[in-house]
Amino acid sequence: MSKEENKTERPILQFSVLCDGIATPQEIGNKPVFIGVFNSLLRPMTVPQFFIANRWINGTGEHVQAIKILDPDLKELAKTENQKFVLASKVNSADLFSAFVNLNFSKAGVYWIKVELDDKLAMSYPFPVFDKK
Repeated sequence: MSKEENKTERPILQFSVLCDGIATPQEIGNKPVFIGVFNSLLRPMTVPQFFIANRWINGTGEHVQAIKILDPDLKELAKTENQKFVLASKVNSADLFSAFVNLNFSKAGVYWIKVELDDKLAMSYPFPVFDKK
């Protein structure tokens, strides 16, 4: 194995998508299809199920992803288990899908999605919950 093949480089997050569902149909080469993409909630509620889909690219080696969701007071509402993935070369990608079930967004305000890579923050983005009646 050459030094280049054994090297670990931090990948970048190509996308992070919140959605109601994900399909990977064989007839289109198992490419992910996102169903019901969203970026906010119109009112406080318990969401029966949703997914966060992340794609990591342009890196090499073994890595670990975790996702945290923080409430408007910046308290942890949910956290995924660590998800390990390997990128054999910089042209490979890793698609990771995380499911959340019965998550209660109990009050209006700005929640935060935090995506961590190898225990370091890779991306953080707001998830507003409005109070429309």
